[in-house]
Amino acid sequence: MEILREIFAPYSLATLGTIVLNILLAFVLGLVIAAVYRWTANIAENSMTDALIILCMLVAVVMVVIGDSVARAFSLVGALSIIRFRTVVQDARDIAFVFFSLAVGMAIGAGNPPVAVIATFLISIVIIGLHRWHTAASNDGEFLLTFQVPLETEYQQRYESTFSEQLAASQLIGQRTTKSETAELKFHVKLKDPKRWTGFAQQLSALENITGVKLEKQ
Repeated sequence: MEILREIFAPYSLATLGTIVLNILLAFVLGLVIAAVYRWTANIAENSMTDALIILCMLVAVVMVVIGDSVARAFSLVGALSIIRFRTVVQDARDIAFVFFSLAVGMAIGAGNPPVAVIATFLISIVIIGLHRWHTAASNDGEFLLTFQVPLETEYQQRYESTFSEQLAASQLIGQRTTKSETAELKFHVKLKDPKRWTGFAQQLSALENITGVKLEKQ
């Protein structure tokens, strides 16, 4: 007990209570962010939702530790720079959620809980609105199409007839060569009949030398 008294001696009960409340608030708001992420994500990994909650709390703690000390800020930057994150976040949306959690944690730790609460509420509404907008738009037959064709100058002829028959519109958005010496093409396509998307994929796969057909909902 004496050790605990020495540790907490520089702090008043009011200060300790504020720290505890800020960390709990960071947990609650991190939970809200994780819930919004899980609800609006196509595939929500548990590791990502857990990371959002933990990051929000940790950043709040870091901001409390830093306080108004520039020296502490530089010391923590140096200490945290040794951490190496081996998981590559490929989805820009996931990166945005990470920054969302970091920003809320920073606001709480910097002594601005109202900013954190209002920002979480408003940004969550925007994210949910965007999700509903994209969900409604996904019913109009728009897909992301990826497939591979041989490396030929006239490879377009292999799929043009199927495109003209099944698609209302198409746009080439990416192309690259693969290790198997084929050209991988990526299209943003819009089907004439959205209900026939499986038939379109099967018809394209049946064409000679066209492989790896993948059709994803936008």
